Amino acid sequence: MGKHAYLIMAHSQFQYLKQLIESLDDPRNDIYVHIDKKANFTDYAKLKSEIRFSSVFFIRQRDVKWAAYSGILCELDLLKEATSRHQYDYYHLLSGSDLVIKTQNEIHQFFDQNKGCEFLAFDEQIVDSQYLERIKYYYLFQDVYGRNRKNLLLLGLYAVDKILLFIQKLLKIDRIKGVKVIFQKGTNWFSITHDFALYVIQQEDWIGKIFQYSLSGDELFLQTVLINSQYREHLYQSKYLNKNPNMRLIDWTRGKPYTWRKEDFDILANSNMFYARKVDPNVDNEIIEMIHRNINEK
Repeated sequence: MGKHAYLIMAHSQFQYLKQLIESLDDPRNDIYVHIDKKANFTDYAKLKSEIRFSSVFFIRQRDVKWAAYSGILCELDLLKEATSRHQYDYYHLLSGSDLVIKTQNEIHQFFDQNKGCEFLAFDEQIVDSQYLERIKYYYLFQDVYGRNRKNLLLLGLYAVDKILLFIQKLLKIDRIKGVKVIFQKGTNWFSITHDFALYVIQQEDWIGKIFQYSLSGDELFLQTVLINSQYREHLYQSKYLNKNPNMRLIDWTRGKPYTWRKEDFDILANSNMFYARKVDPNVDNEIIEMIHRNINEK
């Protein structure tokens, strides 16, 4: 069985993050963690104090803003750090609020059986124009205010971006006019091969040119890079409208996304997915404990 790298983006709930890292502790895994700079977190030793089998690496911190280019840069940082240390069979991007719902034996067996496949989710075959507006226009200050508009400065920058967006539409600005690629969209959580990970890193300059001033570009850049490359032939199952081809169980019907609870145990335990997004111990810690027991019993 091959070796895997888990790439985790976390910004809060550090007691649960410790549990998440422990659930990945296996000789076949290494773990790479980015902790948001805003968190002012320093107790790294505690996070890895119970780890026995995996190597855990903490990468340089960024102030990651919601829907901003800093999120893409963080993903690239994680890929660059992991690929520089080892040639892993797979690189799995998780959030700090994801839940592992299958055993490591089950996960590794599946990826060994499907070795070479890329696991990304695509929303639809033709991207809706409203999503293309996220890269068609400049969002100059998105990486400053994110979703935080609680003080006058950030609220002012948000208002400036809205005014500039209105002006750009009047002037028929189109940043992607003439760009000879097919744009695609999907959730940003992935499981990808070493070869594709290296290819993505090689496209960093192009990614920056297209997505630096985008809105929620993290939901567009990886799908776009893949679909315009030879790796489109390696996608797991169908590219479009396939239910959870990235092996993540995400419920968008009850939330944005929905936070799993103990009454959802059967859904989680019987799913053929490997990771569930998302959980919150402050909302329901029991479901976390129930799934951990279920895995341990296996």
